[in-house]
Amino acid sequence: MNVWFGLNGLLHHNHALVQSEELTGQSAGTRRGLSGRPESRSRPRRLGYKRRPLVALIALAAAGALAAGCSSNNAGSGGSSSGGTSSGGTSSGGSRSGGYGGGGSAGTSPTGAATVTAASTKLGMALVDGSGRTLYLFQKDQPNQSACSGACVSAWPVDQSSGTPKAGSGVKASLLGTIKRTDGTTQVTYNKHPLYFYSGDSQAGQLNGQGLNAFGAVWNVVAPSGARVA
Repeated sequence: MNVWFGLNGLLHHNHALVQSEELTGQSAGTRRGLSGRPESRSRPRRLGYKRRPLVALIALAAAGALAAGCSSNNAGSGGSSSGGTSSGGTSSGGSRSGGYGGGGSAGTSPTGAATVTAASTKLGMALVDGSGRTLYLFQKDQPNQSACSGACVSAWPVDQSSGTPKAGSGVKASLLGTIKRTDGTTQVTYNKHPLYFYSGDSQAGQLNGQGLNAFGAVWNVVAPSGARVA
């Protein structure tokens, strides 16, 4: 806006100068007429020709300044309205082992050391993890050696740990251990039995995998003594 007023003032000043020069030219012509010489009209005409390009240049400059000002205002308002939102990440806390109740994968990384504790169930005391999820053994396994892989692990996710497992209430720490699986993950063992979850258990305390015969052998809940619950 300041640019417009400045250019407008310059235009009026130029107009005044042109008028002054025209009057001066007319006065000189009049004096020559009084002396007996013919009055000349060429000077005012030349001044008129000079005035037109100057006025055009000033008008173009004013239009350019206004266009630049509008563009700057639009850019500024656009920048202030397009503030980015921060994409706040969600916490990765929660289930340590993969896919409880949903056919988890053995490749799911644990978020800490596993906890094994004992809980009261309708079958008596049984091993569960720190969240109350029932743990199972697979009768096809050998001591400290898992026979479950591939589709078996999808149905029976392994109890993984990123460190030495912790013994909870009613559990013997001396019976806890780990084995290294062929996929590089670490599986918790109890009394040399590799421990698993069952994907069919959707809530803590459920025992839906007890006694199932799948993938070549029977699955059982584990007692705090390390024996299977029949």
